Amino acid sequence: MAVPGDEDEQRQGFRLAFEAAPLTLEQIWIKYFGIGGRAGLTEVHAYVYGALSLPPIERDVLAHALNESLNTLGVNGRRASYSQAINPSPDEGAPGTN
Repeated sequence: MAVPGDEDEQRQGFRLAFEAAPLTLEQIWIKYFGIGGRAGLTEVHAYVYGALSLPPIERDVLAHALNESLNTLGVNGRRASYSQAINPSPDEGAPGTN
């Protein structure tokens, strides 16, 4: 069973969003690589299908590549999640906190 916020949960969310997307894994990988992802296409494929682990930063870059691609295409629906919630805390200067 997946622990909330763990790699298996993030992988499952990515895979669900990917399978609903009008994109190939190669298209997502090209975007991922272009924004700084370091894993090869074979490694990404292995990660998506549960045969390989990726560090949190690589999983997040991959999720961002998919989400950004979906946004660019104007696709509504499921998005890939990140390894951590990205919400600024009040002491980080969020709007309306100063």
